[in-house]
Amino acid sequence: MLILICIILTLASQSLADLSVNNYADSAYPGRCVLDVGHSVILLNMAQSYKFDNLPCTQVFCIGDGWGMLNTCDREKPPDDCRYTEILDWDAPYPECCKRRVVCD
Repeated sequence: MLILICIILTLASQSLADLSVNNYADSAYPGRCVLDVGHSVILLNMAQSYKFDNLPCTQVFCIGDGWGMLNTCDREKPPDDCRYTEILDWDAPYPECCKRRVVCD
């Protein structure tokens, strides 16, 4: 289990993402990550993920025992004299959905 978590954290840190590890445990569902998304409750087993529909390119990946990684796109600045515009493909799987169009002056 520990080796799997280390591999996942290493891969995630090399992507286009910011991440945080959070506790999504609920005593009613032992060992699972429990996400209350307003209209329903999402139950994740270890190694399952959920991509939020109402947040751009944000997902939770359950790493076990109620702990999960919240992944969002990084806050990297664009190149000098350039700016980011729209997300290229909102519906793409994570982290490909982080890619944005760059416009340079």
